[in-house]
Amino acid sequence: MKHNLLLIGIVLLCNQCYSWDLSGIAGSRGNATGYSSVALNDFWSIQNNPAGLANHQFMGVGLSYENRFLMKELSFYNAAFVMPVKIGTFGLSLSRFGFENYNENKLGLAYARAFGQHLKMGLKLDYLSFNLSNDYAKRRTVTFELGIQSDVTDELCIGVYIFNPINVKLKTIVNQHIPVVFRFGLAYKITKDFFATTEVEYHSERNLDYRFGLEYNTFNDFYIRVGVHTNPATACVGVGYSLNRVIIDVSATMDQYTGVSFQSSLIFKIKEPKQ
Repeated sequence: MKHNLLLIGIVLLCNQCYSWDLSGIAGSRGNATGYSSVALNDFWSIQNNPAGLANHQFMGVGLSYENRFLMKELSFYNAAFVMPVKIGTFGLSLSRFGFENYNENKLGLAYARAFGQHLKMGLKLDYLSFNLSNDYAKRRTVTFELGIQSDVTDELCIGVYIFNPINVKLKTIVNQHIPVVFRFGLAYKITKDFFATTEVEYHSERNLDYRFGLEYNTFNDFYIRVGVHTNPATACVGVGYSLNRVIIDVSATMDQYTGVSFQSSLIFKIKEPKQ
């Protein structure tokens, strides 16, 4: 019991422990590229920027798990389902951070659509819950996320994303705020197999975070990724492999304060796009 109370105190009081970080990056691809994901177009855009789902090509399900700082109590789980239709793309996601006596949860429903060649927009409605042991209060609230992407050229994509723009508050003992998160970035395809991505994140409870990542498709859909971000100073690396209907990604990050974190993600294509 003492151990659990101490851990809860660390989570609530230490900025580096990512309390209320359900707006964080999901999927090992984004993790490996220095958390720079706002201008990417992939399955985990449902968490990182819903606008990236607008031209999604397949129906699929995905699972993601992050072991933060090698502590199971700081685990970050994500599950999602994405379904493209004629009028756009719908998605359903579930995120959980924490453990039995302290956890944060987010259930989200997303919709994204392309408007012409150069504009994609996405909206996600979120139901948030906060649980602090079985003997303490549980809190619930709702908010939303909004994302925009623009393919300026065939090589350059610009992305903008905001989480909780209405600045929702959670009525607890300390009247806790749900943070407002804003990201702006771009992805540039240097060659057919090599691209770079960068972004800046504003988080209402932390300093600005600058991010940069690279991805290289070596051969047969095997990807190598590296990245960095500044708050806290973190080095990132990862690999990915696409095999028929399955996409597997793994990544590792090392920050200057708390050490190593590992993430893995799996995507299964239920229905592949028509050729």
